[in-house]
Amino acid sequence: MTICLAASVIEQILRDLQVNLRVLGVQVVVFCATFLLLSRILFGRVVDHLRRREEEVRQAHEAIERDRREAEERAKEYQAHLTRIDKEAYDRMQGIYREALAASGQIVTAAQAEARKQVEQARADIGREKREAAARVRADVARFTFEAVERVLETRLDPVRHGAIVEKFIEGRS
Repeated sequence: MTICLAASVIEQILRDLQVNLRVLGVQVVVFCATFLLLSRILFGRVVDHLRRREEEVRQAHEAIERDRREAEERAKEYQAHLTRIDKEAYDRMQGIYREALAASGQIVTAAQAEARKQVEQARADIGREKREAAARVRADVARFTFEAVERVLETRLDPVRHGAIVEKFIEGRS
């Protein structure tokens, strides 16, 4: 009875709204047919397009991730390369420094040897010059003494005979 009552109430509402059930049924059938037709033709294409686009985005994302990993790997390789270059440069600088120290040691040793040689040469030259100067001084003293004796004695002396005596006397004093 409630069903009959509900059906009569619905029928009364539809009459008041002037709704034709046949037209409503046709509209529902047309809507369902249109929906099915569009879902097969249009919605299928849209869904396929969305799936393709989703795949493209996924592939692009994977490519970006792969490129990022590759860039990180290359950055690490580059950093390692820079580290190797820095170490090589440091090692070379240390080698150059050691060579420079060795060379400076050799230069100092050579300079010291040359300085000793020059000092010895200078001492030899000084000794020779001293001997020569002493010989000149003796010769001058002998000459002056010889001249002084000639003046004091007011006589001319024999340079060979008397000069030898004066030189012998001066040699004994020096």
